This record gives sequence, structure tokens and C-alpha cells, in this order.
Amino acid sequence: MKRFFVLAAFVSLIFMGSVYAQQQGRPSVEDRVKTMKERLKLTDDQVTQVTKILQDNAEKMKNIPRGEGFDERRKIMEETSASIEKILTDTQKAEYQKMREERRNGGGYGGGRSRGN
Repeated sequence: MKRFFVLAAFVSLIFMGSVYAQQQGRPSVEDRVKTMKERLKLTDDQVTQVTKILQDNAEKMKNIPRGEGFDERRKIMEETSASIEKILTDTQKAEYQKMREERRNGGGYGGGRSRGN
């Protein structure tokens, strides 16, 4: 019986560690939507649409093994960005492009941090 509990504890730790590792790699859909809502001043309808787009994106990405499918991931990200841009106004699109550029430069999703700080 003691072995069972030790094994169960070990499996639980491994599971919690993998969940934690996945969460560290990318902000959650909710965090991304919150940032976009604030920065882009999204309407409630846009928030609903962006949430759906990002959830679909997360589901597609989840099906690609880590460390594999670079081209497929890039394609999904570009399709996601194009879908988001379709629902934005011209002013929002300009700000969204700034957000994407900040992210490419290491600032996180909509954040202003730079590398080395």
C-alpha cells in the first residue's frame, strides 16, 4: 500500500510539472485577450471573436509536438494574426502590428520589456 501512495505521489508530481512547464511557455488565452482588450480597446463583440480565434489557435498548436513542426506553427500563427486583423479597425490594426513587433523583439505579448533588463 505504501508503494502505491509513493507511486501516486510521483505521478502527480510529474503531471503537475508538465502542466507548469506548458504554462511557462506562452501566456494563456485569457491573458492574451486581456492585453489585447486593453491595448486595442476591443469592443465586447471583438473580445468574443478574438477569444474564439485564440482558443482555436491554442487547440491547433497543442496537437503539434514540442520541438517539431516549426513551419506548421508559423503558418498557424500567421493565419491567426490574419483572422484577428480582419475584425480590427484600421487604428486597432496599427496598434496590433506594434504589439506583434514588440513580441518579436522579446517584449512578451503586448509587454514593453526588452531583453537584458
